[in-house]
Amino acid sequence: MISRMAPRCLSLLFLVFALVAVPSGAQKCKGMEVKYENDIQYPNSARASRTQGEVTVQIHIAADGTVTADIVSGPPVLAESAKRFVESWSVSWPKDAPPTACAPVLRVSYKLKDHFNVKTKLPTHILVEAPPIETNEPAPSIH
Repeated sequence: MISRMAPRCLSLLFLVFALVAVPSGAQKCKGMEVKYENDIQYPNSARASRTQGEVTVQIHIAADGTVTADIVSGPPVLAESAKRFVESWSVSWPKDAPPTACAPVLRVSYKLKDHFNVKTKLPTHILVEAPPIETNEPAPSIH
């Protein structure tokens, strides 16, 4: 039994070493400027259903400024909103800094509050606050 476990333990040890030794793809994008025309939205359907939570999006920014995004986690309606926002970005670099591809991880917190508020620290953090939409439907029960 021990002889069968040894290769598995060794494989796991190599995997852990590889993850620690190799730099993460979620690096920061030095010197880049992010522009967008519209703020991120808190979807009305999520506000009506009182959905809130954390969304994680893996962003891919190419050296030519092309931006794509992959949803990593979060409630689907909120995650799709975050992805649409990211993919609307226009990215540029200062003339004295060469464009560099990078892949930051964006964390978006959607919270129901009594007011509208958006705080951004791009390309890594966004806080979106909005009041719930009152409906005649009962609020979903959380177990």
